[in-house]
Amino acid sequence: MAFRRKVMIVTATLLYGGVERLVVNTAKWLLRRGNYYPVVLNLTGKGHFESEIKKHGIEYCSINQENLRRNVIKNLKEVRSIIQDYHPDLIHTHQFASDFYGSLASLGLNIPVISHIHNPRMEFFSRKAIRYLLSRWVISAFIAVVDEKAEELKKFVPAAKERVYVLYNAIDPESLQLGEGYNRTKYRARFSIPENALVVGACGRLSWEKGYDLLVKAFHMILQYVPECYLLIVGDGPERSKLEELAAALGVADRVIFAGYRADVSAVMSTFDVFVISSYTEAFPIVALEAMCAGLPVVMTNKVSAKDVLSSASLIVSPSAPSLAEGIMYLLANPEARKKLAAKGKALVETQFTMRTYVEKLEAIYDMVLEGKV
Repeated sequence: MAFRRKVMIVTATLLYGGVERLVVNTAKWLLRRGNYYPVVLNLTGKGHFESEIKKHGIEYCSINQENLRRNVIKNLKEVRSIIQDYHPDLIHTHQFASDFYGSLASLGLNIPVISHIHNPRMEFFSRKAIRYLLSRWVISAFIAVVDEKAEELKKFVPAAKERVYVLYNAIDPESLQLGEGYNRTKYRARFSIPENALVVGACGRLSWEKGYDLLVKAFHMILQYVPECYLLIVGDGPERSKLEELAAALGVADRVIFAGYRADVSAVMSTFDVFVISSYTEAFPIVALEAMCAGLPVVMTNKVSAKDVLSSASLIVSPSAPSLAEGIMYLLANPEARKKLAAKGKALVETQFTMRTYVEKLEAIYDMVLEGKV
């Protein structure tokens, strides 16, 4: 296959996460389409998705620096050396560390850099200052995952307002297909969940902004009215021990299951009856699309920036334990409502949020940047 151009996609890690999954799917679909040859640069070398990258024949490299705050000059030299070796036509960075290393290491090489903005509101002042300088004078163009983030960036860096594109997140339904011989009852049994139980589920990094403390508190309320219920949380992170302590303090530890990181996320999700995004702040959770694609009804807080895009196929609540509990209990008590909401979500994803259309739009942005139309 004769590729027209080469793009280097830079990410800090390939650990399980929405951004990392998007990186993998983007590279897969770029390679499949044959217009842009993808090279994935994983700065830290950390990554559950590395095997998937290699399985699909995607070229991969790393500086294997676990702590990107150390040896910054050395790291920049190594990244620059990799960029010079691969000679990409374009560099596509995801999140702050990748923006920093990808843009500074390519200075003077005449390679445009596109920064993919996910949730910059979470950044500290020092990072925002560096981002401003990079955005003002170094980065060529920006992709925001929702309109709200695009507007925030335009206000933050007015000089960049003509260089900001909006591209909603997307998923690859093919990668979420259940394995041959999958059995929901047997999969539930792996977590000691009875066949007829009702399961509330969530997936993501166990960090403060995800609001899992609200979810555990809401579940405590739910259990008083729906005693046959379980809460299954997939993922890991810095808040795990606090959440386990909270579940114990509320007396629900025997019904709250922390599954940790899982390679079989789609299979675990299929054991859920209701999927919940309890975030205090979030831009566009890819896991919401994955849940919808899996045929699950979704409850999410109104702090999700993409709520307007997804509201037609999800139940929107305020970020409080009582509101979450009320929304979840409504769906648990109404199988028909769950079914209708799930059908809306699946149709929404299949018509608007697949990687096929996503990568078409992404390549159009690449073309405009390389043709100097930005």
